[in-house]
Amino acid sequence: MRLSIPIFTLFFLLNSTRGWAEVPVNPHNYDKKDYCSLCHIAAEIPKLNHDVITTCVKCHPGSISNHPVSRHPISVNASYKVNIPEWMPLSKEGKLVCYTCHDYHNRSGLKRMLRVDYETLCASCHAIK
Repeated sequence: MRLSIPIFTLFFLLNSTRGWAEVPVNPHNYDKKDYCSLCHIAAEIPKLNHDVITTCVKCHPGSISNHPVSRHPISVNASYKVNIPEWMPLSKEGKLVCYTCHDYHNRSGLKRMLRVDYETLCASCHAIK
């Protein structure tokens, strides 16, 4: 007698009751306070555990060398050849950092946690000729 259920379906059904098929919780979710300490000093929120770039890269190490705009300058003075709109936050030192383009708590709900859609984001600083 042949088994009519594909093996991967059977595996999923058996293991889903053990919690293996659970969807992971996004640690960037602003509503999940259990994850704040991954980035923030618990007693001093909103203070970060490290500088902005180190805080992001400790969980996203591939984002530096494998980022879609990997040659994009980061941690450089924002007056570097472009005009940065006021709605794009810079570091306290006035430098481009991860959260200049990304909404770290993803309140926007956009793909890749961008502040605005991709085309708008790039065109906000770079004039398209």
